[in-house]
Amino acid sequence: MHAEGNVYMNTQTALELSSRCAALVALCARFQASYGRRTTLKPGSPGAEWQLYHAILDKQAEIAALLDPTIVQAPGEAPNAWWKRQDVIDLSIASDIHQQTAQLIAACGYADAEDLGDRWSYSVHSAQAAIASLLHPVARQRALDTISQAAD
Repeated sequence: MHAEGNVYMNTQTALELSSRCAALVALCARFQASYGRRTTLKPGSPGAEWQLYHAILDKQAEIAALLDPTIVQAPGEAPNAWWKRQDVIDLSIASDIHQQTAQLIAACGYADAEDLGDRWSYSVHSAQAAIASLLHPVARQRALDTISQAAD
């Protein structure tokens, strides 16, 4: 891991991230349409509900794994800690995450045009931090664990 912050991010990765975020939006829309916006999951909840919940959490982990690990580990203050008031990320938050990927793609495109190489870019860093701060902490930790295991 590098302290610079955006060593792992480039336009191609940002585009892949956007695709995964679009898939998260679709999963959240399906969950919300099927079970409601503020559903509380319980041990007796239907199996299909739990499966979709886990698919949503797994998709968030996939997204986190594409971000710079130093940012995923400490993204900064979560402006909307949705996990403190609801069990499942809702469509509006998933859409916010997807919208942030557009900012990230633009920042990476700009960095590419400026030929920053491995130099730090505030825009790339802040866009990644905005995305990471909206992901469930469990998903972020799963991504970090996966990255750590791959490095071993």
